[in-house]
Amino acid sequence: MDGEKLAIIGLPLLAVLFVAIGFIAKPPAEPEPEPAPPQAFDKELAAAYVQAGCWQCHAVSTLQTELTEAFGEQAAGARPMGPDLAGVGNRYHPDWHTAHFWKPDDVYAGSQMPAQRQLFEPGQTKLNAQGRKVVEFLLTLKSRSDLNKPWPTARVTAPTGDAERGRLLFLRECAGCHGRDADGDGPAARFMVALRKPPALAKGDFIYMPAGERPLDSIYTVITNGVPGSAMPSFASRLTEQQRADLAAWVAKVGGK
Repeated sequence: MDGEKLAIIGLPLLAVLFVAIGFIAKPPAEPEPEPAPPQAFDKELAAAYVQAGCWQCHAVSTLQTELTEAFGEQAAGARPMGPDLAGVGNRYHPDWHTAHFWKPDDVYAGSQMPAQRQLFEPGQTKLNAQGRKVVEFLLTLKSRSDLNKPWPTARVTAPTGDAERGRLLFLRECAGCHGRDADGDGPAARFMVALRKPPALAKGDFIYMPAGERPLDSIYTVITNGVPGSAMPSFASRLTEQQRADLAAWVAKVGGK
């Protein structure tokens, strides 16, 4: 066989070899996340949630079938305007829910949710029996939905931020719990009874600051990740990276870090 024929045969073989090497060298795909466990359903607690009218704005995607079968299609949140509540049970302490029902805007700036004063004892800031059951129901919602991204968990490095822009963000986003002057005395703080009061950041009251980590990075990480099971939310999807950096710069400045 002459060299010309070898070249004709060799080129396709070489192409196949390169493709095969490409498949071998290709990094493995990230493993698929494990499916969430089945969502528990407590009909008595769900009844309190339905009677409170929460379904008018919210859905629980992980309990759509159960709520529909037990209370009708509307109870499952046929036209939700607010967030899907699947997975909320992993995020907030009961005290946060109490503060949220009393005045949503204090714990979630700009919230369009109306105050749920019918869930409180008359003339008091203490939940009534129905209000306690609604909170209990929310705490059972631990199976997340793909509609809601989980809060991030990685330690992160703070970009350069502008403290003055951060001050304005703090007044809008954080003063409801931490107070306008960062003294830990915002209007929602009075509802933190079983939960630790919001840190008085202006007095250097920082809780989540690992040894050896730059304080600014610790502050930025808490703002980004939140603290599951407390009253501190993740701002990863609410604020941009730059806004979080600005907010961290202001908190570090006011706290002397």
